[in-house]
Amino acid sequence: MVARDCQNEEMAARDLTRGLTFDGAALVYDQFRPRYPRELFDDLAGRAAINATSRILEVGCGPGVATEEMISRGWSVLGVDPGEQLARVAREKFGEERFAVEVSTFEDWRAHGRRFDVVFSASAFHWVAPEIRWTKAAAVLADGGFIALAGNKALAEGSFHDFSVATRDERIVHGVDDERDSPDIADLRYIIRDAAHDIGALWEAMSPQGTTVVAGELFDAPEVALYPWTRAYSTPEALGLVGTYSRFLVMDDLKRTALFERLKEIIDRDYGGELTRHYVSVLATARRDHSG
Repeated sequence: MVARDCQNEEMAARDLTRGLTFDGAALVYDQFRPRYPRELFDDLAGRAAINATSRILEVGCGPGVATEEMISRGWSVLGVDPGEQLARVAREKFGEERFAVEVSTFEDWRAHGRRFDVVFSASAFHWVAPEIRWTKAAAVLADGGFIALAGNKALAEGSFHDFSVATRDERIVHGVDDERDSPDIADLRYIIRDAAHDIGALWEAMSPQGTTVVAGELFDAPEVALYPWTRAYSTPEALGLVGTYSRFLVMDDLKRTALFERLKEIIDRDYGGELTRHYVSVLATARRDHSG
């Protein structure tokens, strides 16, 4: 299986500077990035006993793709994000009653003695330096607090996956360093079973980043849940989504335009102008182990 094989490959370390590229596409990112199922937040609320008085720190809040569901539930969120434009979009969406955002990388951010009941991150924690992410999250959690990590994994099925496979050579010709293969649901369950002892090991296995850093004794063993769902994308929506990924944001403008014109032609011609993508949203939570 794909995920099992990937775990045995030598992975290059992730270029963390790419996490800074999203700021230049803040509005597009907010428009096209997939949201997360309500059930995921239902389970998060139950596991971490979240209520209106809970203190939630969101690492890499971006324009508020995941934040919006938390705000809609009456939760209060402090976001941390290095993007000025991303932060501006989030502020305009949520106002100041239950939301604030501080512009900084998580590595440079200062807690100033503040402690939180939940440190939450959705599709962003892999941009935090591995040697810092787990220790800093643990340091700002209150007694009994939780780290909660969410992500959307595209599965190796459906026409969107077929399109990605069929256009791999097109991306390579245009200078795009290709993404790793998508898993199937069996792969994900295998990963969870194999790395269930440590949330750091689990998150590395879910999105290989070329590091062996784990959470260790900082956190209890994680609890993990999967939420399958499907979405259809028109040609403009599919290309809008693809255009928000860092490997395309760092492209030369002319090369990106040429590539996207070619991709548009292929979607319209070979897929009738619509792609179906199968996702699994993942939620992993782990309680801070203050005995460690």
